[in-house]
Amino acid sequence: MGDAPLRGKVRPTLVDGLFYPARGEALATLVDELLARSMTPEGSCFAVFSPHAGYEYAGEVIASAFRAAARRPVKTAVLIGPVHRDGEPGIFLPESQSFSTPLGAVDVDQEAVDRLMACDGPFQRDDIPHLEEHCLEVQLPFVVRVFPGARIVPILVGTASPAGTLALARALSETFTGTLDSTVYVVSANAASYMTGKDVQEEGAALEALVSGMDWKGILSASERRRISACCPAGMAAILSLANRECRVRVLARASSAGRDEDPRRVVQYAAFGLEKGHS
Repeated sequence: MGDAPLRGKVRPTLVDGLFYPARGEALATLVDELLARSMTPEGSCFAVFSPHAGYEYAGEVIASAFRAAARRPVKTAVLIGPVHRDGEPGIFLPESQSFSTPLGAVDVDQEAVDRLMACDGPFQRDDIPHLEEHCLEVQLPFVVRVFPGARIVPILVGTASPAGTLALARALSETFTGTLDSTVYVVSANAASYMTGKDVQEEGAALEALVSGMDWKGILSASERRRISACCPAGMAAILSLANRECRVRVLARASSAGRDEDPRRVVQYAAFGLEKGHS
């Protein structure tokens, strides 16, 4: 490889052909159909929480999340997701300058990444976690179809303390305050997982109450006490902590993997939420 320039780095696809179609034409058709079928009106949400399962299971819920922000003139999509490997501390920004998709490469907003790296916090520039994670990749085809030409800021959050969550929130505020009108935050998070061995419906309802109440501290506490098993609690908490009390949360859609020839003991719940300013 030698000393290849950073601009040559492209994060390849990981779950194409598994979570979504590998062929560009088929993928574009499917994403457009999911968006057209969604009952969520097009809106201008500045932040959405969207699941990261295969489109067969969660595609309509993901579509609802993106429709809720579709009227926003987005130039930068900030994607925040979890590091699923246990015990991986830190907040990871990419080295790659673009992320590959069957619909074409999506450019990383390098200036924004540089500004985040300059902020105080546990930020690292490391492609390895991104090469092992699917949670942000699943959002990318919707980014391409809903916000064509937008650049992305991919952020993976490992185990994060309340202090780390607040550091992320401060860094996002410092980096994007001047460009909020053309920025959308997308937190990639499933609502509840069977892996805790608990009632996923109860956990999903608990998460919905916390998000709807904008209780970001409660989300962190519930996650730490394993009352909820939602992915990326730190990402959700960081975005909620940025939102002021003039904002409101909308529950956009819900679904689960139940009834799809899945083992009933392996059910996952999915939900989409939207944050919008005011009460219009």
